[in-house]
Amino acid sequence: MSDMSYPTKEESQFMNVQGGEKKVMKKILSVALSTAMAFSMFASVAFGETATTPQAKFDALAAKGILNGYPDGQAHLEKDLTRAEFAKIVTKLFGLTEVTGKLSYKDKGYTAKNWAVPYIEAVTAAGYMQGQDTVKGLFNYNGKVTVQEVAAVLFRALKLEQPATTDNSASAWAKGYAQAVINAGLVAQTTNFKGNATRSLVVETAYAVDQKTVAPTLTVTSAEAVSPTKVVVTFSDKTTANVDLTTALVAGVETTINFKHLEKDYTAKVTLQAPKVVSVTAPNAKQVVVKFNRAIDPETLVETNTLIEGVVKVTEVGKTVDVAKDAKVVISDDATQATISLDGNTFLKGNYTVVINDTIRTTAGEAIPAFTQLLPVADTVAPTVVSVSAVAKTTTNKVYVKLSEPVKTAGLIAYVNGAAASVTRDTYQPLDEVTLTAGTLNSGTSYDVSLTNLSDYAGNLATPNPVKTTVTVTSDVQAPVVTKVTAIGDKAVEVVFNKAVDYNSLVGNVRLLDANGVSIGVFKINTTSDTKTFKLDSPLGSLPSTGTFTGSIVFGATVRDTVGNNLGTAVTQPITFTKDTVAPTVTSITYKSGSGLVVKFSEEVNPVAGVSGLTLIKDSTGVGTSLNSNPVVRSKDGKSLTYATPAGVVGAHTLRLPEGLVTDASFAKNKLVATTVAITGSTTSSDSDRPKVTSIVYGPNDSTEYIIEVTVSDNSGVSIASLTDRNSYTMDSKALPTTAYVTLKAAADNATTRVAQIRIPKSSISETKDYKFLANGVADTAGNGVEAHNEVAIKLFDTVAPKLTSAAVSSTDSAVLIVTFSENVKNITADDLLFSINNTPIKPMTFDKVGNSTDKWYVTFNKKDIDATASSGAQDLNANNINVITVKVKDTADFTDIENNKVTTGTEVSGK
Repeated sequence: MSDMSYPTKEESQFMNVQGGEKKVMKKILSVALSTAMAFSMFASVAFGETATTPQAKFDALAAKGILNGYPDGQAHLEKDLTRAEFAKIVTKLFGLTEVTGKLSYKDKGYTAKNWAVPYIEAVTAAGYMQGQDTVKGLFNYNGKVTVQEVAAVLFRALKLEQPATTDNSASAWAKGYAQAVINAGLVAQTTNFKGNATRSLVVETAYAVDQKTVAPTLTVTSAEAVSPTKVVVTFSDKTTANVDLTTALVAGVETTINFKHLEKDYTAKVTLQAPKVVSVTAPNAKQVVVKFNRAIDPETLVETNTLIEGVVKVTEVGKTVDVAKDAKVVISDDATQATISLDGNTFLKGNYTVVINDTIRTTAGEAIPAFTQLLPVADTVAPTVVSVSAVAKTTTNKVYVKLSEPVKTAGLIAYVNGAAASVTRDTYQPLDEVTLTAGTLNSGTSYDVSLTNLSDYAGNLATPNPVKTTVTVTSDVQAPVVTKVTAIGDKAVEVVFNKAVDYNSLVGNVRLLDANGVSIGVFKINTTSDTKTFKLDSPLGSLPSTGTFTGSIVFGATVRDTVGNNLGTAVTQPITFTKDTVAPTVTSITYKSGSGLVVKFSEEVNPVAGVSGLTLIKDSTGVGTSLNSNPVVRSKDGKSLTYATPAGVVGAHTLRLPEGLVTDASFAKNKLVATTVAITGSTTSSDSDRPKVTSIVYGPNDSTEYIIEVTVSDNSGVSIASLTDRNSYTMDSKALPTTAYVTLKAAADNATTRVAQIRIPKSSISETKDYKFLANGVADTAGNGVEAHNEVAIKLFDTVAPKLTSAAVSSTDSAVLIVTFSENVKNITADDLLFSINNTPIKPMTFDKVGNSTDKWYVTFNKKDIDATASSGAQDLNANNINVITVKVKDTADFTDIENNKVTTGTEVSGK
């Protein structure tokens, strides 16, 4: 192995390698290496009474068959170790199975008769070692192995953790590996990691590992049922195992389960607890985390990534406003945790009451009891940068910053390599991530990143300010891979890729073939919030009489990921559509103030016109009110319909849905069965209305400032603090110029409409264009964020005078002086400038603009004007007789920039 054998990209391919022996070792070693280790290969620390010297340790390992001596019977611990010898040691030390009948490399002499082949193939299959030259397919088995390469193998085999800081002599690619084995006590910190590994070093290290792999006697310490058919068992070594049951547990009944772990039989007693909310916490001022003891059905909590209104309410003590309204929700992979991110600029500070109603269900359909908790929130921790990444095939202009918590984009100023970058967050991007849009960034290149005013929603400002870091643009030249194709009902397909895919490349590029390979048509591609997952509507007009269609899906070769990598060749996946005979059911009904009744179904449905009998019944009186069966809103995924209700719906109600009110989207159009369901959240709030930005227009004329007036209305009053906060507004997705400020027009104290005047000094605008102006941080006095962001294009004009900025001799033609202004200028002549060479004024021989740009000008001078004895021709400005060159804008100059701003006169620059 050489340094180049382990670039960063290759680290990942070793992370998921699994095998029977490795799993055993991983469980054993995870315990052994969790304790503090004091072993150093140069220290005389005994690992047992019989092995205190390198020779004794060699003998102990040789007795186990891990090491062999040379033909002369000696250990020769002073010799360097070859890659083949090390492969054998690794195979024996970690109990890998020798691999025969396979030749992965093309080295000379690498044949089935080579003694080292079974060991090399074993470590290759395990992912511990690989070839030195992946292009030529060479392992270099006779080459010497370095200490840092030994460290890399131990890192992978022992599943060590990557340390946050490093202090060792290893090469850049190996510093993390080296520090991990140093921290584990396997190699001394002072070791020359770039040097060849001696047999003595490997003996010391291997002995230390071997002594720590004596399997402890494991006992079961606890067993917890996370669902009726899944139990998590914890052992005495703190490791865990998932046990899947074939017979479901009964809640409240203690049951003995039998299972096998690490090839041993175990028993444990477990009682399935009733489903419940385990805890509610606020890790920061923007998020509430709800943990359950069982996996939940996300559709009973979330609709299109948004919290179903009323299911989880978060209200400040003494107030009635639900700050969790319209919050975004992320469900954990195991579906036992929901992270709720508050909408807009709403954040938590003080004491809150969290109420969770009883409509949330587990994946087994069990109801989770209602839950109430007092939640104090005092966020005083500033955000930090977790990671900065950029991916490109060749170039990109996007940098993604991951933060430790949600942060505000308003007021956040970013620079990439010294140039200003816009800060945005996509609709479906998490609040703890922002996107920086910069200039062209090249794959494989590193760039400086600076973030000024990095603040969380509680106002905690990151320190230092600005936060500075770097990003290296990672090269991605791998084609996307179709990882999963699943039929949804009998008319649609869900397709999952291994990476983000360009939606437009799928349109018209995915076909359905029948069993004979005949094209049926093209799939319709639906948009999705997950760029890896897409829903495709089948081109089938009907199913065969058998009720089953078997065929294949063909993805065109030009389907590409978001950085431009194509599939390259068409990809075919089998698919079977089976007749859908299951009718839709109602999963929940929620009253949403200002909208009506939101009815959630088990699958995509379509309303049926003309059906009567949709009735709202008040529980306390039994009086029913007929509702219009035509929904006012159908959700994007077609699983929710919203029906209008009379004003003032207060108290407990029940909704009766008649048979056939809706049908599913299948060919059979299965009808809803008549259903009666209790309504959740039917008590109206005192103030749940959001403020509205009714206009964004130019204000009165001012000679020094642009004034933009933002008018905001709300039924209970607008928050003055939010109106006057300059961070409530952005221009072109960037913070307002630092010199901008906000004032308010006079109004009564109880006014429900207020006008903010955003004042932007004209001197801060250097480009005339339409700026996207956004009022996104305004709130009402109850804390409800603005309803609409009302992005408006406001044209601002450049009022900054152009300036002479530099003069320099051209690097490609020393007879040319390049004169540069701060921006493009017009109506300029050579007479507007005063040129001096060696402190003597001189007129140019030529004065021409550079290409189509007018901010740079080429100037040449006649030799004869500088030296009367010289012949005519362009003067070499790098000649020995040219000592000083200056350029000055004359006081009488009258040329301007494109916006007619007159040049700054009197400015002088030196050209040499």
